[in-house]
Amino acid sequence: MSVKLEDYEDFLSDVPAIRDVLEGTFHEAARTMSPTGLENYLNGAKALCNLGRGNDLVVTYLQEMPLVVKECGEDIIEDCLTAAMKLSSMTSGEVIMLMFQSLPSAARNLGDAQLLRGYLTFIHQFASTAARGLRPMLNHIDQLLTKLTLSGLRRWATFGAQAYRRDFDNLVTYFNLESADSKAMLQKERRGVLFVRIQRKLNFYLRALWGRDFFVRPTGADYTDFRPYIEHRILHVPDAVDNVGDVSGLDLYRATAGHMASHMCYSTAPISAEQLSPAQMFFIGMLEDARVEYEAGMEFPGLKKLWMSLITMDEENQEKAEHETMPVLLHIAHMLMDETVTIDDEQITAFVKKFHNEIQARQDDNQFSWHMGMELFHLFADRKAVPSLRILERIAIPYRDDNRYVWEFEEFDFNTEY
Repeated sequence: MSVKLEDYEDFLSDVPAIRDVLEGTFHEAARTMSPTGLENYLNGAKALCNLGRGNDLVVTYLQEMPLVVKECGEDIIEDCLTAAMKLSSMTSGEVIMLMFQSLPSAARNLGDAQLLRGYLTFIHQFASTAARGLRPMLNHIDQLLTKLTLSGLRRWATFGAQAYRRDFDNLVTYFNLESADSKAMLQKERRGVLFVRIQRKLNFYLRALWGRDFFVRPTGADYTDFRPYIEHRILHVPDAVDNVGDVSGLDLYRATAGHMASHMCYSTAPISAEQLSPAQMFFIGMLEDARVEYEAGMEFPGLKKLWMSLITMDEENQEKAEHETMPVLLHIAHMLMDETVTIDDEQITAFVKKFHNEIQARQDDNQFSWHMGMELFHLFADRKAVPSLRILERIAIPYRDDNRYVWEFEEFDFNTEY
């Protein structure tokens, strides 16, 4: 299937101003989009034209959408059009045009199609609660999204909308970034390092280690129990992180992505979860983390040193642990990484010694993780000291993922198309 401008002659002959713009953007759009995407792009222009909100809206859409597609893929076109149609019943054509103008910056700063969809949802919700603030906010969206995650933007906007719901002058001042509380809230919601700022460095880092490319995507991490995860061979990391003590946000990203990449590089089969309780799966996953980190640490001592610094740091912050076993588990994680670390507990000492005695010979065998994990579980079960799953999953090792990949393994081939 091929799409030609001639197929839209009836539409273009009615709006000569749009023809001139489209002739300039069509070839660029054709390089970025498939025939189906190109058809959706042109049909979207017709639909916006039929809204009767002026040619400037359609022209802006035609100019900006190829840039958005380049960042987030052509499936986003329909989401953008749907968002525009929803806004059309709530605000002016000029504001809808500003929304389209904001999309390339939002796509570039958010770095992910799903996050951009979240941005479109946010715009719609915001228009229904504080429509007068939408225009000034959109005029500053690039400045806002270079400093805030989507979650941070939402919280910043919600504060202003609630504080000045009936004070329209101060509402506009807030969203124009002119008021003191607007700047204060902006500073409060800023995170240490945004993923999009270090994405290229992170990709280069992983390639330097393993000589291959990995797909790493940002994910909204605005809830307490968020953990990075691997899904469909894609590493999903937080859209922003703060420094952890002396460890920079960039190094935290490196530790996280390095750990997840280790799972992919040193796993050849799933571990069976049959007849296992969630707590047992946690303990097995903890030993599987130790196994893949052993392999990676043997190849890349610098990566092991980075992981060690994070585990040691979190160990020192366990005075207010929710369950007495959690500091012990964190210390065991440290011991599994460094055999010189000790504990005043004969059973745990013997367990860790067994791990270090056997890991070199069994480093490629995740059944070793299964057996050792079950042994550790029973050690604590016999003491009636196994915390609830909710507490277990909050173990303070910030760079580790949720281990779903351990159980939902997909064979990883560097030559596979993503």
